Amino acid sequence: MKLFPERLPEQLARGLVPVYLIAGPERLLVEEASDQVRRACREQGIDERIRLTADARFDWAELGQATETGSLFAARRLVELRLPTGKPGTEGGKVLRGWLERGSDDVLLLICDQWEMQQERSAWVKAIDAAGVYVPAWNVKPERLPGWISQRLKSRGLSAESAVSRFLAERLEGNLLAAAQEVDRLALLSPGQSLTLEGVREAVADSARFDAFRLAELVLSGQAGAALRCIRGLRESDTPPPAVLWALGRELEIALDVARRGRREPVDRVFADLRVWKARQAPLRACVNRLGERRLEQIVGRLSRLDHLSKGQAEGSFWIEIERLCAEIAGAPRRAA
Repeated sequence: MKLFPERLPEQLARGLVPVYLIAGPERLLVEEASDQVRRACREQGIDERIRLTADARFDWAELGQATETGSLFAARRLVELRLPTGKPGTEGGKVLRGWLERGSDDVLLLICDQWEMQQERSAWVKAIDAAGVYVPAWNVKPERLPGWISQRLKSRGLSAESAVSRFLAERLEGNLLAAAQEVDRLALLSPGQSLTLEGVREAVADSARFDAFRLAELVLSGQAGAALRCIRGLRESDTPPPAVLWALGRELEIALDVARRGRREPVDRVFADLRVWKARQAPLRACVNRLGERRLEQIVGRLSRLDHLSKGQAEGSFWIEIERLCAEIAGAPRRAA
């Protein structure tokens, strides 16, 4: 039975099935659905949990051994098998089908880290679809994100005008994890309340002062002083350096791509092709206009040094060097036409 994530709680409330397959590229949906299965198992007296990972060295006999060994603590167990590639191979597919054919009191939870639509046609997935539940966790499309946020707000006891969901969707640009975190934060700030656009704007602006994505926006748009204050805030709040570098590096690489392609294509078309949301386009345009392709190439080339610093793989201070780089980018004068 194929069920989308929002329908899984209804099925779990009716009772457990022998196997659950949760797969898709949206990590938040995968992990939340997996947690729901685990919680349902605990509620139905299944306390023992066996965890396996089917990597390249995995012996598929381990799955049979894990389920054949009698449990000393409970009549049923949750056997959790993670498939990093989403593909068990010929042997794995045969073992999974055999497990289903034999029948078991245990519950098998399969979690796939990678997934493609055509995998639904494989024999082992069809067997799971017939015997249990398959939950595809696809990315939420931009046009559906406001609705997803609206449902998330309701699930946290909040009500909001539609403009609130549209505003959050635009700001968070399809990042489902960030959207979930923002909703949870609003639920803590305004429990059980009806949210207004003005109030949410104020709350989001306050939380964004030291946000890594906010830093990238400040740097690209040329606000050197505010960018340096933002870096200090990130440092004081113990934000992981790799997260800061990822947010900044992503925008700089997009700016370089825009600079290169913008010489022969309309910039609006480049933004559309790169799926850059409108809220991000102005800072990127400003950065490209100030620096140009050659300077951006040099700056992006320096990110590898910061990457090593962020991971403790080089001598020096990550925070000092990223301050210097951000001040250089934000403070660069507009280049001559």
